[in-house]
Amino acid sequence: MQTETTILQESGDMIPVHVRDAFHGDIPTIADILLRSSRLAYTFMSWDHGDDDFAGFVEESFDEWDAVRIAEARCGPVGFHCLLQDVVDQLFVAPEAQGQGIGSTLLLDVMALRPAGFTLRTFRANRRARAFYEARGLVAIEFGRSEAEDEPDVTYRWDPAPST
Repeated sequence: MQTETTILQESGDMIPVHVRDAFHGDIPTIADILLRSSRLAYTFMSWDHGDDDFAGFVEESFDEWDAVRIAEARCGPVGFHCLLQDVVDQLFVAPEAQGQGIGSTLLLDVMALRPAGFTLRTFRANRRARAFYEARGLVAIEFGRSEAEDEPDVTYRWDPAPST
């Protein structure tokens, strides 16, 4: 399945963004986006993950995810999301592409793939991600702590609007 959308850049130019299924050859690109985006977003955490840990995580998880999708612009891959049943396990946009509608495009793709609804988690201190999800209709349903990082987190839920 491939979807296409057009987003408006700050310069006013419209650029096509394609969201497509990922394949094993995309693992290094996904790991790179995950690494760079995590380093930018999670400055509130102390890190004990080395750069190679990101590649290992994506390599080990790739076949476990039900869906792995990549957003591509003219310049190449700019973001991705990974689904495990009705959970968004990962959703990241490359730092240089943030704020250009790519995260919204990826989230719309998740909504199309999981029309009955889904959940996702983020760290409570990740205010930018929380504002992003809340602005798009996701609702905080649970506050807890992440197992791996032992950081306060929040679970969000998206449910489709009821049919009238």
